[in-house]
Amino acid sequence: MRRVKNIFIKETSDNLAVLEEELKDHNTLSKEAVEMVIRTMHNIKGAAPMVGFSVLPEIAIPIEQAYRGILENGLVVNDNMVENTKTAVTIIQDLLNSEETRASETDGEQKVLIDYFNTITG
Repeated sequence: MRRVKNIFIKETSDNLAVLEEELKDHNTLSKEAVEMVIRTMHNIKGAAPMVGFSVLPEIAIPIEQAYRGILENGLVVNDNMVENTKTAVTIIQDLLNSEETRASETDGEQKVLIDYFNTITG
């Protein structure tokens, strides 16, 4: 199980690093970048609980849904959305690096991000 967890941490960290690069120039967020956000968050949502990271899906699910809305419903990516995504990526990376597998409750910054992305999808 430890080996699988290490693989998850490595692959997710690599994907998040690529995602951070894509989000740097948020004025020209491409369709590929939007798809990358969706794919990365979808993978976190599905795999994180299996290796003990129970808090990560709480963060990933609303982000995935918000970016799906961009593709499916024509929602517009704005600077605030990109900045919140960057913050979420940093939080996820920090949790992976510290190997925090669960939190007693979602801390304030995580809750604000989760609420933000939930409001986008209604």
